[in-house]
Amino acid sequence: MSWFARSSTVGRVLLATLAAALVLAVPVATQTPRQRGDRTVVNGRPAAAGEVLVKFRTPVAGVERQRLGTQMDADEDHDVGSAGVRRIHSRVFDTETLLAFLRTDPRVLYAEPNYIVQAVATPNDPQFSSQNLWGLQNLGLAIGCSPSCYGSSTGSAGADIEAPLAWDVSTGSRAIVTGVVDTGIDYTHPDLAANVWSAPSAFSVTIAGKIVNCAAGTHGFKSINNSLTLTCDPLDDNNHGSHVSGTIGGVGNNGVGGVGVNWTASIMGLKFLDANGSGYLADAINVLKFAMQAKSVFGSAANVRVLSNSWGGGGFSQALLDEINNANANDMLFVAAAGNNGANNDTSAFYPANYVAPNVVSVAATTNTDQMASFSNYGATKVHIGAPGQDVRSTIRNGGYAYFSGTSMATPHVSGAAALLLSACTLNTAALRSTILGNVDPTLTGWVSSGGRLNVNTAIRACSAPPSPDFSVSATPASRTVVQGAGTSYTATVTPTGGFSGAVALSASGLPSGASFGFSPASLTSGSSTMTVTTASTTPPGTYQVPITGTGPGGTPVHTQTVTLVVTAAPVPNFTLSASPSTRSVRRGRNTTYTVSISRSGGFTGSVTLSLGGLPTGATASFSPNPASGSSSTLTVQTASSTPTGSRTLTITGVNGSLTRTSSVALTVRN
Repeated sequence: MSWFARSSTVGRVLLATLAAALVLAVPVATQTPRQRGDRTVVNGRPAAAGEVLVKFRTPVAGVERQRLGTQMDADEDHDVGSAGVRRIHSRVFDTETLLAFLRTDPRVLYAEPNYIVQAVATPNDPQFSSQNLWGLQNLGLAIGCSPSCYGSSTGSAGADIEAPLAWDVSTGSRAIVTGVVDTGIDYTHPDLAANVWSAPSAFSVTIAGKIVNCAAGTHGFKSINNSLTLTCDPLDDNNHGSHVSGTIGGVGNNGVGGVGVNWTASIMGLKFLDANGSGYLADAINVLKFAMQAKSVFGSAANVRVLSNSWGGGGFSQALLDEINNANANDMLFVAAAGNNGANNDTSAFYPANYVAPNVVSVAATTNTDQMASFSNYGATKVHIGAPGQDVRSTIRNGGYAYFSGTSMATPHVSGAAALLLSACTLNTAALRSTILGNVDPTLTGWVSSGGRLNVNTAIRACSAPPSPDFSVSATPASRTVVQGAGTSYTATVTPTGGFSGAVALSASGLPSGASFGFSPASLTSGSSTMTVTTASTTPPGTYQVPITGTGPGGTPVHTQTVTLVVTAAPVPNFTLSASPSTRSVRRGRNTTYTVSISRSGGFTGSVTLSLGGLPTGATASFSPNPASGSSSTLTVQTASSTPTGSRTLTITGVNGSLTRTSSVALTVRN
């Protein structure tokens, strides 16, 4: 697929000239109109041309929003996701111009491209030939062989996730819903149909500012072509999403095809990638929002606990990270493919796998000999776990089966394992994540942060065994935004398990310079503590990951929950002047008045000394009050009988220290 970019030279010139005043005079006739679906390259990555994802500090509505839309020549402006993000498309301005313009506006919290992402593709090497489900049980034979077949290419016995042993504990549950964020799902496939989620009744969702009505029996949602198509039909037109779904929950013990990690499952299709495996971040955010809305509508009948994400690309997106954090607040694990570039994610970020959020699990791909697959991305800190991902057999469209390779195939092994654990154990998202990452086979030391490959048997037995005394730490909200010099707070909760009764000491780290924290109470056995964070006026703006640590008696056990602190620059004290009416007419020898309004921003509280320039001969002026400490002053202009007739422009000047602002009015003197 080729990407192309259009530039708007006139727009860039206008931006450089007028951005400080937040005014764009758009000579449309000199611009090249943009069509929906045009693509460009931003920061070296494909993105939607002429549009941005933007979040304002406070909602912009009414006349203010119309004015901003006119300045940007916007033909589309609607909400995306549930974090207050808006997608704005301009008819004439390119993406970089829009970004530069919006980032000068103090009302904007952030603005970013609507990156285009795609399914983590399967490597095209000849060695990826037809083989079998070794990832669930590896007997050490050549992949694709029966027990009597010993080929030249053999595996390593036990280099698997030990699914058969885990099935002695549970084979899955319809009560746990896994959302497959991908190209959709073939919900008619004989090996998938019984395990596909269906809406128990008709319902409505609001996506991208539109109300979409979904019928009873629908199986998820589709948002593609940059929100152009919004329907409740996630039918796969690519194969990728169906292949992922078969690994998570291909129906077991039905005498047909293969089997997934879960024999019994409930899979929700969340289609945002098109038939070519490509899609927009805005659409990914839309389908995540659908999953949360469906859960809100149906409760236990749409208990989405796991989101499987076998895709990636594009740059960092705060809008997508906000939605991932919203998913965490809705108790959803976000499992993501580490990428297929053979690269180190610690030094070269791959999104969404590299997002730092408490519910993200980044997955690398392993081979049937328990090696890191040659194509797989890795990272000793940024990639969390490995799972079988080379030569994986699973379902595809129209009742078929095929063998794909990639971290796309490793990801559903972990997503399926998470759903299987939840079928047997009562776990929140933090406990689910720590159980999976804390019970690996230690085969990948130095490659991934857990040091190992997924072992669903060890994990499910760890969470289903009688608990030992322990506790967990959780924190809300996942993210807070604070202005330099101000403070904010989080709630840290200690939950004891297995009869734990010791006092847990709370602490925090990772705060920026000038910031400090305090807990009240500082230690507790169970319940909640308020963590107050105070920043200084010198604290650098930025996004910071703040681990909250709970330490048990004697220094063990230790558990950590990370929250995000966003520090924004303090507003600059400022004022502007305006006057009304804009023009007055007065006879010679008489006076007239204007009202001078002082608009204050950024905490400006000083008094403004006013003066007037441009008076005709014989005329005088006065302000009341002057200096003005409030919001207005009355300007009185007195003419003399000798003042010449005619029209003049008068300049009102307001001064406070180094700040000087002006406004103009017209005066007409007549006989």
